[in-house]
Amino acid sequence: AAYFDRGWCFTESCMASLTKDDKRSLDLGRMRDDTGYDYQALKAVCAQGGCRRPPLLPSQFAAELESKTFANGTDDMPLVTRLYEGAFMEQIGKATMLCYSSLGWGDAEAAQLAEVITSGAAPMLEELHLDGNEIGDEGYKALAAALKEGA
Repeated sequence: AAYFDRGWCFTESCMASLTKDDKRSLDLGRMRDDTGYDYQALKAVCAQGGCRRPPLLPSQFAAELESKTFANGTDDMPLVTRLYEGAFMEQIGKATMLCYSSLGWGDAEAAQLAEVITSGAAPMLEELHLDGNEIGDEGYKALAAALKEGA
């Protein structure tokens, strides 16, 4: 199975991306052997282009997990579902700032983040950084409504 089709790999990626600053979550597998990188070039290649998604609500995570493969799905699937839910509740629940800048996100990703905010999972959120993305009017409308309702 491909890397993100594996249950544990998918889980680890989702958990690592919950609240990590945009500058501290890079997919180094996107580097090319024949290219030299400074930090800005590395970040441009390894942080954009859909390699980092918005957080998933635990129910959305569980639904996506159903399509992933495990060596022992009977035991592992319920375990990683619980682990993700615990990490989500703790990290999103205590976050005062979320920084998802320059990740190439558009309206779909903004709508996903809006669902998380609307759920009430981020009661302490004070700052939301989304600069450098490609979010349009519809995405910002969804976020504005979410912040008014859920934060």
